[in-house]
Amino acid sequence: MNDSPAAPNISAFTTLLSLAAIIFFGFMTIGMPLPVIPVYVNQTLGFGSLMVGIAVGLQSVVTLLLRSFAGHTVDTRGAKYAVLKGLCGCVAAGVLYRVSAAFADQSPTLALIILLSGRAVLGFAESLILTGGMTWGIGLLGPAHASRAISWQGISMYTAIAVGAPAGAALLQRWGFISVAYTVIVLPLIAILVALALPPAKPMAGTRLPFIQVIGRVWRPGLAMTLGSIGYAVIAAFITLFYASRGWSDAAYALTAYSLTFIGMRLLFGDAVKRFGGARVAAGSLLIEAVGQGLLWSASSPTMAVIGAALTGIGFSLVFPALGVEAIKNVPHQNRGAALAAYSGFFDLGLGLIGPLAGLVVGAFGYETIFLCGAASAIIGAFLAGQFDRRNQRDAPSEIDVTPDPH
Repeated sequence: MNDSPAAPNISAFTTLLSLAAIIFFGFMTIGMPLPVIPVYVNQTLGFGSLMVGIAVGLQSVVTLLLRSFAGHTVDTRGAKYAVLKGLCGCVAAGVLYRVSAAFADQSPTLALIILLSGRAVLGFAESLILTGGMTWGIGLLGPAHASRAISWQGISMYTAIAVGAPAGAALLQRWGFISVAYTVIVLPLIAILVALALPPAKPMAGTRLPFIQVIGRVWRPGLAMTLGSIGYAVIAAFITLFYASRGWSDAAYALTAYSLTFIGMRLLFGDAVKRFGGARVAAGSLLIEAVGQGLLWSASSPTMAVIGAALTGIGFSLVFPALGVEAIKNVPHQNRGAALAAYSGFFDLGLGLIGPLAGLVVGAFGYETIFLCGAASAIIGAFLAGQFDRRNQRDAPSEIDVTPDPH
């Protein structure tokens, strides 16, 4: 079954830019509360670290659990509908944050319950926005632009979280939790205005596979991506502590180097997947990431660590879109949303497991060992990326047309 071509009057750049703006404003509502929720739960409401962890992690758990729902919504109701519904969920989360703040002094327990409800609603919203945004771009521009659509969304997400976290902390310090709640209400309203101006991408007709079968079609690229995400996760979670264990300062330089190379690669080489294929790009990228993780493991100076972080950013940058393109090749077009939802779920699952596992490794062998694990995982991921493309072609049913759209 051939996918519908891109609409003749649609500009690829304008469409990608509009979708990037939608994702940016939507994910600002996810990034801003990250440093705020722990302070609010612990210092304002008076609860301990366990409840802080629950309040922070609940959103990601809900997002993971609702991947199937998000994929089904996108495939049956359309990507635009899913994104708008998700953005409305962001607004609702902000309203619940504001209501929670109103009860903070009189009833901290009630305030916490309302806050947790907002976190759950935000997890629901994230699942729809993430899956809908990627599918919307592919539906409007055609599968030939799949890697660009996924890459631009990733840049927007990453930037929104990077900008949102310090912005949320600044608002909390200056005007309190209520200011964060109001901002979380307003930002998705801006995204809704942008989304309403974009045309919908019609859902594809045809019999849809059960979600469990979709997972069976995408697990190989999903597993390779999970292995590649370890390098990102250990830098994000442990680079500061790694620097401190060595008596070094300015760990922020390593984080900045990773972020700049990650975004720069997607901006400059976003078409590499289209030119060389997802499997090749993923395999090569994962090997570069392995080199970066190896440098961090053996780093004898902060400069060497910064170079290692930069190479990790270069390597991991194109892994998600490259393997995402491979994932959607193996399902009918009418299951594209479900495929992207299942594939993204591997990233969620990986990040959820890597934190505690890396903590165990650190406790037993030291901080540098987690980077050695990151290098080994990236090498295994590169091997899988080099193998599963042929296996997918062998296993894919002949009736599924995976020929890129000529437009």
